[in-house]
Amino acid sequence: MAPWHGNAILRRTGRWPVLVLALALTVAAGPVSVSVPVTQVPGSRQPDRPYDATLTLPDSTGPSGGGRFPVVILLHGCGGESPSQRFWIDRLNGWGYAVLRLDSFSARGVTTVCAPALQPLVTATDRSGDVLSAALWLRTQPQIDGARIGVLGDSHGGGTAVTVTQLRYERLYPGLLRAAVAYYGPCRAPELHGTVPLLALAGDADTWGFPARTCTAFAAALRPDQPMTVKVYPGVVHAFEVPTGIRMRYNEGHPMQYDAAAAEDSYAQVKAFLARYLGGAS
Repeated sequence: MAPWHGNAILRRTGRWPVLVLALALTVAAGPVSVSVPVTQVPGSRQPDRPYDATLTLPDSTGPSGGGRFPVVILLHGCGGESPSQRFWIDRLNGWGYAVLRLDSFSARGVTTVCAPALQPLVTATDRSGDVLSAALWLRTQPQIDGARIGVLGDSHGGGTAVTVTQLRYERLYPGLLRAAVAYYGPCRAPELHGTVPLLALAGDADTWGFPARTCTAFAAALRPDQPMTVKVYPGVVHAFEVPTGIRMRYNEGHPMQYDAAAAEDSYAQVKAFLARYLGGAS
Protein backbone atom coordinates (compact mmCIF):
# COMPACT_ATOMS: atom_id res chain seq x y z
CA MET A 1 0.00 0.00 0.00
CA ALA A 2 1.22 3.49 -0.81
CA PRO A 3 2.12 5.55 2.27
CA TRP A 4 -0.16 8.41 3.21
CA HIS A 5 -0.29 11.32 5.57
CA GLY A 6 -3.11 13.54 6.66
CA ASN A 7 -5.70 14.03 9.36
CA ALA A 8 -8.71 11.93 10.23
CA ILE A 9 -11.89 13.88 9.61
CA LEU A 10 -15.20 13.13 11.29
CA ARG A 11 -17.84 13.67 8.65
CA ARG A 12 -21.58 13.15 9.03
CA THR A 13 -23.17 11.47 6.01
CA GLY A 14 -26.87 10.71 6.29
CA ARG A 15 -27.75 9.45 9.79
CA TRP A 16 -24.39 8.20 10.97
CA PRO A 17 -21.08 9.90 11.73
CA VAL A 18 -18.40 8.38 9.55
CA LEU A 19 -14.64 8.55 9.91
CA VAL A 20 -13.12 9.56 6.59
CA LEU A 21 -9.37 9.59 6.06
CA ALA A 22 -8.00 12.47 4.05
CA LEU A 23 -5.39 10.66 2.03
CA ALA A 24 -2.34 12.29 0.58
CA LEU A 25 -0.79 9.58 -1.55
CA THR A 26 2.91 9.86 -2.19
CA VAL A 27 3.86 6.93 -4.42
CA ALA A 28 2.11 4.54 -6.77
CA ALA A 29 2.79 1.19 -5.18
CA GLY A 30 -0.44 -0.59 -5.97
CA PRO A 31 -4.11 -0.12 -5.16
CA VAL A 32 -5.10 1.84 -2.06
CA SER A 33 -8.49 1.27 -0.42
CA VAL A 34 -10.27 4.57 0.17
CA SER A 35 -13.62 5.81 1.49
CA VAL A 36 -15.35 8.30 -0.75
CA PRO A 37 -17.74 10.66 1.06
CA VAL A 38 -21.26 11.05 -0.26
CA THR A 39 -22.29 14.33 -1.83
CA GLN A 40 -26.06 14.46 -2.08
CA VAL A 41 -27.12 14.87 -5.71
CA PRO A 42 -30.74 15.80 -6.52
CA GLY A 43 -32.72 12.86 -7.88
CA SER A 44 -30.22 10.19 -6.81
CA ARG A 45 -30.89 7.83 -3.93
CA GLN A 46 -27.53 7.60 -2.21
CA PRO A 47 -26.29 5.52 0.71
CA ASP A 48 -25.91 6.84 4.24
CA ARG A 49 -22.25 5.88 4.49
CA PRO A 50 -19.21 6.47 2.27
CA TYR A 51 -18.55 4.44 -0.85
CA ASP A 52 -15.88 1.79 -0.85
CA ALA A 53 -13.36 2.38 -3.60
CA THR A 54 -9.82 1.56 -4.70
CA LEU A 55 -7.47 4.19 -6.09
CA THR A 56 -4.54 3.03 -8.22
CA LEU A 57 -1.98 5.49 -9.53
CA PRO A 58 0.12 4.83 -12.61
CA ASP A 59 3.86 4.28 -12.56
CA SER A 60 5.45 7.67 -11.91
CA THR A 61 7.90 6.99 -14.74
CA GLY A 62 5.06 6.55 -17.26
CA PRO A 63 3.38 8.97 -19.69
CA SER A 64 2.37 11.51 -17.04
CA GLY A 65 5.93 11.76 -15.76
CA GLY A 66 5.10 11.61 -12.06
CA GLY A 67 2.97 14.77 -12.07
CA ARG A 68 -0.71 15.12 -11.27
CA PHE A 69 -2.53 12.34 -13.08
CA PRO A 70 -5.70 12.40 -15.14
CA VAL A 71 -8.12 9.88 -13.67
CA VAL A 72 -10.83 7.50 -14.84
CA ILE A 73 -13.67 6.43 -12.55
CA LEU A 74 -14.29 2.73 -13.27
CA LEU A 75 -17.88 1.48 -12.90
CA HIS A 76 -18.85 -2.16 -12.46
CA GLY A 77 -21.78 -3.96 -14.06
CA CYS A 78 -25.03 -5.21 -12.54
CA GLY A 79 -23.24 -8.03 -10.70
CA GLY A 80 -20.95 -5.73 -8.76
CA GLU A 81 -17.18 -5.63 -8.74
CA SER A 82 -15.43 -8.44 -10.59
CA PRO A 83 -11.88 -9.65 -11.32
CA SER A 84 -12.29 -8.54 -14.94
CA GLN A 85 -11.96 -4.94 -13.77
CA ARG A 86 -8.31 -5.65 -12.99
CA PHE A 87 -7.64 -5.71 -16.72
CA TRP A 88 -9.00 -2.20 -17.10
CA ILE A 89 -7.04 -0.89 -14.14
CA ASP A 90 -3.79 -2.26 -15.57
CA ARG A 91 -4.58 -0.98 -19.06
CA LEU A 92 -5.56 2.52 -17.94
CA ASN A 93 -2.55 2.76 -15.64
CA GLY A 94 -0.36 1.78 -18.56
CA TRP A 95 -1.82 4.67 -20.56
CA GLY A 96 -0.96 7.09 -17.76
CA TYR A 97 -4.30 7.36 -15.96
CA ALA A 98 -5.06 6.95 -12.30
CA VAL A 99 -8.08 4.70 -11.76
CA LEU A 100 -10.74 4.95 -9.07
CA ARG A 101 -12.60 1.64 -8.95
CA LEU A 102 -15.90 2.68 -7.40
CA ASP A 103 -18.15 0.20 -5.60
CA SER A 104 -21.78 1.35 -5.84
CA PHE A 105 -23.24 -1.68 -4.07
CA SER A 106 -21.50 -2.40 -0.76
CA ALA A 107 -22.54 0.89 0.89
CA ARG A 108 -26.13 0.07 -0.06
CA GLY A 109 -26.03 -3.53 1.16
CA VAL A 110 -26.65 -4.78 -2.40
CA THR A 111 -24.74 -7.53 -4.23
CA THR A 112 -26.49 -7.67 -7.61
CA VAL A 113 -29.22 -5.95 -9.63
CA CYS A 114 -29.03 -8.17 -12.72
CA ALA A 115 -32.46 -9.78 -12.36
CA PRO A 116 -35.28 -7.57 -13.67
CA ALA A 117 -36.98 -7.58 -10.27
CA LEU A 118 -33.80 -6.25 -8.62
CA GLN A 119 -32.96 -3.48 -11.08
CA PRO A 120 -35.02 -0.79 -9.30
CA LEU A 121 -32.82 -1.22 -6.19
CA VAL A 122 -29.99 0.80 -7.77
CA THR A 123 -30.57 2.71 -10.98
CA ALA A 124 -28.27 4.57 -13.36
CA THR A 125 -29.65 7.81 -11.91
CA ASP A 126 -28.73 6.66 -8.40
CA ARG A 127 -25.24 5.74 -9.56
CA SER A 128 -24.81 9.10 -11.28
CA GLY A 129 -24.77 10.56 -7.78
CA ASP A 130 -22.03 8.06 -6.92
CA VAL A 131 -19.93 9.20 -9.88
CA LEU A 132 -20.31 12.87 -9.06
CA SER A 133 -19.46 12.24 -5.40
CA ALA A 134 -16.34 10.38 -6.49
CA ALA A 135 -15.31 13.11 -8.95
CA LEU A 136 -15.70 15.83 -6.31
CA TRP A 137 -13.56 13.78 -3.90
CA LEU A 138 -10.93 13.18 -6.57
CA ARG A 139 -10.58 16.93 -7.05
CA THR A 140 -9.27 17.12 -3.47
CA GLN A 141 -6.50 14.54 -3.97
CA PRO A 142 -3.03 16.06 -4.45
CA GLN A 143 -1.83 13.64 -7.13
CA ILE A 144 -4.99 13.86 -9.22
CA ASP A 145 -5.55 16.49 -11.90
CA GLY A 146 -9.06 17.60 -11.01
CA ALA A 147 -9.52 19.17 -14.43
CA ARG A 148 -9.11 15.80 -16.18
CA ILE A 149 -11.68 13.37 -14.77
CA GLY A 150 -13.40 10.77 -16.93
CA VAL A 151 -15.65 7.77 -16.38
CA LEU A 152 -15.73 4.30 -17.94
CA GLY A 153 -18.37 1.68 -17.26
CA ASP A 154 -19.62 -1.57 -18.69
CA SER A 155 -23.20 -2.83 -18.91
CA HIS A 156 -25.06 -1.28 -15.94
CA GLY A 157 -22.00 0.89 -15.40
CA GLY A 158 -22.07 1.80 -19.08
CA GLY A 159 -25.66 2.96 -18.77
CA THR A 160 -24.55 5.03 -15.78
CA ALA A 161 -21.72 6.57 -17.83
CA VAL A 162 -24.34 7.72 -20.35
CA THR A 163 -26.76 9.00 -17.70
CA VAL A 164 -24.18 11.04 -15.79
CA THR A 165 -23.54 13.12 -18.92
CA GLN A 166 -27.00 14.67 -18.68
CA LEU A 167 -27.23 18.46 -18.79
CA ARG A 168 -28.69 18.70 -15.27
CA TYR A 169 -25.46 17.34 -13.80
CA GLU A 170 -23.32 19.51 -16.05
CA ARG A 171 -25.17 22.55 -14.75
CA LEU A 172 -24.68 21.45 -11.15
CA TYR A 173 -20.95 20.83 -11.57
CA PRO A 174 -19.64 22.59 -14.70
CA GLY A 175 -16.52 20.99 -16.12
CA LEU A 176 -16.39 18.25 -13.49
CA LEU A 177 -16.47 15.38 -16.00
CA ARG A 178 -14.49 15.66 -19.21
CA ALA A 179 -15.22 12.35 -20.95
CA ALA A 180 -17.42 9.26 -20.62
CA VAL A 181 -17.01 5.77 -22.08
CA ALA A 182 -19.93 3.32 -22.16
CA TYR A 183 -19.35 -0.34 -22.97
CA TYR A 184 -22.65 -1.98 -24.02
CA GLY A 185 -24.79 0.12 -21.71
CA PRO A 186 -28.14 1.29 -23.08
CA CYS A 187 -28.31 4.92 -24.22
CA ARG A 188 -31.56 6.59 -23.22
CA ALA A 189 -33.10 10.08 -23.22
CA PRO A 190 -30.89 11.95 -25.71
CA GLU A 191 -32.99 15.06 -25.07
CA LEU A 192 -31.43 15.22 -21.57
CA HIS A 193 -27.82 14.90 -22.74
CA GLY A 194 -25.33 17.69 -22.14
CA THR A 195 -22.00 18.35 -23.85
CA VAL A 196 -19.65 15.90 -22.10
CA PRO A 197 -17.95 13.88 -24.89
CA LEU A 198 -19.29 10.33 -25.01
CA LEU A 199 -17.96 7.12 -26.57
CA ALA A 200 -20.30 4.11 -26.82
CA LEU A 201 -19.12 0.65 -27.86
CA ALA A 202 -21.49 -2.26 -28.45
CA GLY A 203 -22.09 -5.42 -30.44
CA ASP A 204 -25.09 -5.57 -32.74
CA ALA A 205 -25.98 -9.04 -31.41
CA ASP A 206 -26.16 -7.81 -27.81
CA THR A 207 -29.72 -8.33 -26.54
CA TRP A 208 -29.21 -6.91 -23.04
CA GLY A 209 -30.73 -3.46 -23.42
CA PHE A 210 -29.92 -3.50 -27.15
CA PRO A 211 -27.08 -0.99 -26.73
CA ALA A 212 -26.06 -0.87 -30.41
CA ARG A 213 -29.54 0.14 -31.45
CA THR A 214 -30.24 2.57 -28.61
CA CYS A 215 -26.83 4.27 -28.76
CA THR A 216 -26.96 4.71 -32.53
CA ALA A 217 -30.37 6.35 -32.23
CA PHE A 218 -29.15 8.43 -29.29
CA ALA A 219 -26.20 9.80 -31.27
CA ALA A 220 -28.40 10.60 -34.26
CA ALA A 221 -30.57 12.83 -32.06
CA LEU A 222 -27.72 15.00 -30.76
CA ARG A 223 -26.54 18.42 -31.92
CA PRO A 224 -23.07 19.10 -33.37
CA ASP A 225 -21.93 20.62 -30.06
CA GLN A 226 -22.67 17.32 -28.28
CA PRO A 227 -19.74 15.10 -29.31
CA MET A 228 -20.54 11.40 -29.36
CA THR A 229 -18.92 8.46 -31.12
CA VAL A 230 -20.65 5.08 -31.47
CA LYS A 231 -18.73 1.98 -32.57
CA VAL A 232 -20.85 -1.07 -33.39
CA TYR A 233 -19.29 -4.51 -33.86
CA PRO A 234 -21.19 -6.95 -36.14
CA GLY A 235 -22.11 -10.31 -34.61
CA VAL A 236 -20.71 -9.39 -31.20
CA VAL A 237 -22.57 -9.94 -27.92
CA HIS A 238 -22.41 -8.61 -24.35
CA ALA A 239 -19.11 -8.47 -22.41
CA PHE A 240 -17.10 -8.73 -25.61
CA GLU A 241 -14.04 -6.93 -24.18
CA VAL A 242 -13.61 -9.15 -21.08
CA PRO A 243 -10.64 -11.49 -21.81
CA THR A 244 -11.69 -14.07 -19.23
CA GLY A 245 -15.01 -14.78 -20.98
CA ILE A 246 -13.71 -17.00 -23.79
CA ARG A 247 -16.64 -19.42 -23.68
CA MET A 248 -20.21 -18.41 -24.38
CA ARG A 249 -22.20 -17.92 -21.18
CA TYR A 250 -25.57 -16.45 -20.31
CA ASN A 251 -26.78 -14.00 -17.69
CA GLU A 252 -30.53 -13.53 -17.33
CA GLY A 253 -30.85 -15.23 -20.71
CA HIS A 254 -28.49 -12.86 -22.53
CA PRO A 255 -25.39 -14.22 -24.34
CA MET A 256 -21.98 -12.99 -23.21
CA GLN A 257 -18.64 -13.80 -24.85
CA TYR A 258 -15.20 -12.29 -25.45
CA ASP A 259 -14.41 -11.33 -29.03
CA ALA A 260 -10.69 -10.72 -29.53
CA ALA A 261 -10.92 -8.60 -32.68
CA ALA A 262 -13.69 -6.36 -31.33
CA ALA A 263 -11.97 -6.10 -27.96
CA GLU A 264 -8.64 -4.98 -29.43
CA ASP A 265 -10.31 -2.43 -31.66
CA SER A 266 -12.34 -1.11 -28.73
CA TYR A 267 -9.20 -0.67 -26.62
CA ALA A 268 -7.69 1.45 -29.40
CA GLN A 269 -10.92 3.47 -29.62
CA VAL A 270 -10.91 4.12 -25.87
CA LYS A 271 -7.22 5.02 -25.78
CA ALA A 272 -7.58 7.58 -28.57
CA PHE A 273 -10.79 9.01 -27.08
CA LEU A 274 -9.31 9.47 -23.61
CA ALA A 275 -6.11 10.92 -25.05
CA ARG A 276 -8.19 13.50 -26.92
CA TYR A 277 -10.34 14.58 -24.00
CA LEU A 278 -8.23 13.80 -20.90
CA GLY A 279 -4.77 14.27 -22.40
CA GLY A 280 -3.19 10.95 -21.43
CA ALA A 281 -1.04 8.73 -23.61
CA SER A 282 -1.89 8.92 -27.31
